[in-house]
Amino acid sequence: MNEAHYTYAVLGVLLLCIAAWLWRERDRLRRGERLITATRRMAAGDLEARAAVRGHDDLGVLADAIGQMASRLKTVGATYQERQQWFDLLQEHSSDLILTLDPEWQIGFVSPSLPRFLGWPAEQMLRRPLAAFVHPEDAEAVLAACAAIAPGSEPAPPIAFRLLHVDGGWRSVEAIASPPRNWSGSERMVLTARDIGARERLERELAQAQQMEVLGRFAAGVAHDFDNLLTAIQGYTSLLLRDVRPGDPQREGLEEIRHASERAAGLTRQILAFGRRHAADSGPVDLNRLIGNLVRLLPPLIGDDLTLVTVLSPSVGMVRADPGHLEQVILNLVINARDAMPDGGRLTLGTANEQITDYDVRASPELPPGHYVMITVRDTGTGIDPETLPSIFEPFFTTKEEGRGLGLGLATVYGIVKQCEGHVDVESAPGRGTTVRVYLPMARAESGGSAVATTKGSGIVLLVEDEVPLRLFAKAALEEQGYRVLEAGHGWEALMRLSEFDGAVSLVIADVMMPEMGGSELARRLAVERPGLPILFLSGYTDDELTLRGLGPPSAFVQKPFTPDVLARRVREVLGLGRA
Repeated sequence: MNEAHYTYAVLGVLLLCIAAWLWRERDRLRRGERLITATRRMAAGDLEARAAVRGHDDLGVLADAIGQMASRLKTVGATYQERQQWFDLLQEHSSDLILTLDPEWQIGFVSPSLPRFLGWPAEQMLRRPLAAFVHPEDAEAVLAACAAIAPGSEPAPPIAFRLLHVDGGWRSVEAIASPPRNWSGSERMVLTARDIGARERLERELAQAQQMEVLGRFAAGVAHDFDNLLTAIQGYTSLLLRDVRPGDPQREGLEEIRHASERAAGLTRQILAFGRRHAADSGPVDLNRLIGNLVRLLPPLIGDDLTLVTVLSPSVGMVRADPGHLEQVILNLVINARDAMPDGGRLTLGTANEQITDYDVRASPELPPGHYVMITVRDTGTGIDPETLPSIFEPFFTTKEEGRGLGLGLATVYGIVKQCEGHVDVESAPGRGTTVRVYLPMARAESGGSAVATTKGSGIVLLVEDEVPLRLFAKAALEEQGYRVLEAGHGWEALMRLSEFDGAVSLVIADVMMPEMGGSELARRLAVERPGLPILFLSGYTDDELTLRGLGPPSAFVQKPFTPDVLARRVREVLGLGRA
């Protein structure tokens, strides 16, 4: 081979190498561009994108690593999305109220429960100061409590305050403030709150019940002695009227005495009903008929500038209550409504059957599920502001000017309704009037009573009563019915009379409250010494209280004050002789 041929051969090899290198670099450039394009698609969110670059060189290894990274990101993204959905689900169904605050105490995040609770759209709460939604009386304390929490410290003790509802009212909450840990964002504080409105209502109910208990005991003590005197006055008057013929000049005076004593007895019943210590003469009551009769008496009471409207639902159920008590409830509510409309207005009385179910928003411990008859008293008056509304049933609380009320009207309503195992709900706002709804349990159907007996009784009755005038009247009433009466002033004397008496005693009539030994202790002694001897109790206390003391069923009870006819009827019932 000559030198020229060798040179050409070397140049050919060099050209071939250069061509191979150029082809390889061009292929590498195309693979690189595909890898860059696929990577950009992945960065844009398309984690399914692949570069289709294979090989054992650096681009192939890099493409494989990027593909593995995309698969991993896809898995992590799916897990994140699933957990985000789970977090959103928890927020959506959580009753806790969660919000975050920045260093300027502006709201940065609200959980879905907070707009539902307050009625504000979330966008109207974000980036606004927390103080804009906190009651002015509470705002300073809330912000001071948040400012006192150091970053990274433990959550502060709960603080109670009021939040503004979209309707202008206030909702009570209890919140815990805690600074976020290991967080570099703008949020300075996380508030987790809960609605405590129901708890506050129960606390008010308890405080009110305790007040009623104390005042009721005081009222019962006064009414007890008063009832003893009234029983004697009513009883002797009734006995005298039996002997005075119609037209006799003395009859009119006796009738006035009886009517006055009946009005006084009504006063003691109101006092005892206020303290829920009155043994109501309960029976089936037709509310439509009761309201219909009462409406005829209302025009002079409410005046000419008020329009009275009745909306009585047909076929409302019966309730079991004292008719006089229910009249008192309606009258007190009507008087309150009248006073709320000094310039005239519209007063509506209504009735309706209502069923409260387990899922009813009205259901509560005070209004358990069941069938009720609802009395509605609605006015178009001045209304009640939200701050006053929780206090309206408190004894002696009144918004009326001095001399126009003692603050016992609604407290009496509350006591009577609770004695009937019912519930009172009040809806009111300034300038929008007031609606009071009284829920009374619907009475079960009852069979008719026994036939009325008219014959006189017989047998020996031991009468145990410490008040001499009352004991003498009761003795006269019993003797008039044909009974022989033994007397005792207290329980110990009654036991002595029984031990000294040889005959068979048919019945013991005993006052519950007496010195030395009262009727309850006497009943326990007789249960051991003379089992089966019936006892009829006299008292002004509630029959529920007697039952709790173990004094027998309500049928063995006579409420003071009573007339000779009432006493005779109860005696015959206890002896099993029918009604007198």
